[in-house]
Amino acid sequence: MNSPNRAEQKAIKLLDEFAVDELPVPVDELALALDAEIAYEPYDGDVSGMLYRTDDHTLIGVNTRHAQTRQRFTIAHEIGHLVMHPGTPMFIDRFVRVNWRDGASNQQEAEANSFAAELLMPRRLVEREVIRTLSKKRNISPHDLAVSLAKSFAVSAEAMQYRLANLGVLDPSALIS
Repeated sequence: MNSPNRAEQKAIKLLDEFAVDELPVPVDELALALDAEIAYEPYDGDVSGMLYRTDDHTLIGVNTRHAQTRQRFTIAHEIGHLVMHPGTPMFIDRFVRVNWRDGASNQQEAEANSFAAELLMPRRLVEREVIRTLSKKRNISPHDLAVSLAKSFAVSAEAMQYRLANLGVLDPSALIS
């Protein structure tokens, strides 16, 4: 497996700090432990979520129109912004810092995605579960392995396929089906 990048290292530190070793990773509990409130709302358009923070309040907004697995990824993504990025100043009756999750691609979004992948699918737990699964089902297809692991980690099969490919666990061409 390749070495963790900066965002993944931050996620590993958070997992270690809260002694997370069971699946699925309780991202909602981690958000609360970081003093972030979670608000579930049906957002229009392609907004998955947002991070709103003032000096004394942090709110993670999650789009209820998305699948539960997507909502978990959104929470993990916003925790990534909370931990790694100071936010963009915005005036809403006063200046606050906001991170919107709207599909835009830039360095901070890529870092938050990488953080979220490590938080939801920690490499050490992925490796452990791959070994467990393969010891029980030696002839499992790469696709079925990803689907099985996705259930354990409470993520989408597609997210698990990307994670397995990015970790070098399986050949990316064998995963996408």
